[in-house]
Amino acid sequence: MVYYWVKNLHLTTVTLNICIFMLRFYWMTQRSGWVHKKPIRYFSVTNDTLLLIAGITMAIMSQQYPFVAPWLTTKLVVLLIYIIFGTIALKRGPNMRIRVISGVIALCCFFYIVSVAFSRTPYSWAYFGF
Repeated sequence: MVYYWVKNLHLTTVTLNICIFMLRFYWMTQRSGWVHKKPIRYFSVTNDTLLLIAGITMAIMSQQYPFVAPWLTTKLVVLLIYIIFGTIALKRGPNMRIRVISGVIALCCFFYIVSVAFSRTPYSWAYFGF
């Protein structure tokens, strides 16, 4: 029963994560000051922390660990790529073109991570018949 609640927390924080990222990405493209406002950043960091805690808890409860379960290893590696490109998109990119390209790559990484989670295989595109 606890796993059910942890999984729902994980799914909720994943949904919030992509919504926050897309909103901040939109604000960045519009050159809005909202992208770097402290309440938005604090909410994002809090959500990301809960997401990480829920993910680790689920891995422990299900006894599926990175570097043992290939799909989980793939999720972890692509998550790091998502974080790097997301950071470039929102604040570290030297110009708008690089930020937009990085944001699109980050979004592709996010959707790949979701597809790996659903298929539980690193070859999620093959699983879904693409």
